[in-house]
Amino acid sequence: MTAERYPFASSDAERRRLVAQAELFAPLTRRLLERAGIGPRMRVLDIGSGAGDVALTAAELVGPGGSVIGVDRDPDQVAFAERRAVAAGFGHTRFLVADYRALELEGPVDAIVGRLVLMYATDPLDSLVRVLRHLRRGGTIALQESIVDYEGPVLIEPPGCLAAKACEWFRAGFRHSGVQPRMGLRLFGLLRAAGLEPSPDLDVLLPIQHGPGGALFRILAAVVRSQLPSIVASGAATEAEIDIDTLEARLIADAPPGGVAGYFHLGHVGAWARKP
Repeated sequence: MTAERYPFASSDAERRRLVAQAELFAPLTRRLLERAGIGPRMRVLDIGSGAGDVALTAAELVGPGGSVIGVDRDPDQVAFAERRAVAAGFGHTRFLVADYRALELEGPVDAIVGRLVLMYATDPLDSLVRVLRHLRRGGTIALQESIVDYEGPVLIEPPGCLAAKACEWFRAGFRHSGVQPRMGLRLFGLLRAAGLEPSPDLDVLLPIQHGPGGALFRILAAVVRSQLPSIVASGAATEAEIDIDTLEARLIADAPPGGVAGYFHLGHVGAWARKP
């Protein structure tokens, strides 16, 4: 089995970051699931469910007559997601501690969903083929991935500010961890290679954040905090240079009068397909 290369440390701070990040991506995720036909009474599998946001969105769409199974390797993530599902009143949603590629289920599912999962797989096609064994014929798979590009320009204005440097740290940590670049742009071809016929109706979301008045600096500092070991291991910066506990304040102090705008994930792409 191929391994995953997840560069973010598991912590309460990381889970708070994931929930905040999910708010940015929620419009594309919901639109993707709706376009893929996920609706009442369906049985859905959410792979790499993390803090549980995609599973909770699916739970809303399938309603109490359906069911959602979320899967993540991190027991702390699973416990957190379970608490959120209980708080939301989603008794038809459960979470399992497992590697989604080795998961064993009783019976097939009607749909498989996932957000930012294949970009962390050493062999995305192998991972996709493994999970597709749970999908019934005629079932739907809907995936959302990032267009992280290690070589392209950082989308930060003005360039050269501390926020742009922090984005370079972030990308260096991803590169060091072996995260798959441009996975969102590769989704269509990957689904075809797995024997599916993806919808040509791809969707993209590029939420632009700003600071210091907006959420850009808070989100960027949280990403760097969770990825700190990978960034330092990459050689892009030392812990002293990053000085994570003061980073957000320094980002604010460094901002020009007009502020800073940008988006360091470089967009998300959603794609879906049916199993013949």
